[in-house]
Amino acid sequence: MTLAPPRVVVLDRVDDGLVTPAGGSRDLDAMLDRARAAEADGVAVVVVPCGAENAPARHHWPATAQALAVLLATTTVRVAVSVVPAAWEPDAIVRFARSATGLAGERLIVQVRGSGAEAFVGAVTARWDGPVVVGDGDLGALAH
Repeated sequence: MTLAPPRVVVLDRVDDGLVTPAGGSRDLDAMLDRARAAEADGVAVVVVPCGAENAPARHHWPATAQALAVLLATTTVRVAVSVVPAAWEPDAIVRFARSATGLAGERLIVQVRGSGAEAFVGAVTARWDGPVVVGDGDLGALAH
């Protein structure tokens, strides 16, 4: 018998925050519905994407809030939050990761993308012992 590798699903990015006058909470609701459906379908990891590396900072902050919402809306699936060093300080990600882990258990994965990723990962892993990957590292291998 051959086992299939763990599946990873990338959720749609919500660029305009969690609730906007134009979209209300529909974008977040859709994200949570997709995360729950993926979990029910046996997906191992869902990824909450960040904005592009050169996007304005306002397109990056929601990723952590969205990841926390996904963590709280699910119970077993691992949740990877993508961050770029240009938009974050390592200490801010560490504080977020500790809080998210305290609220939702040890299901969070921090995925660092873009220039400066290696140094950023080093700074995060020096302060938080949860899983951190660079780029498209093997997220499926972190599923358990």
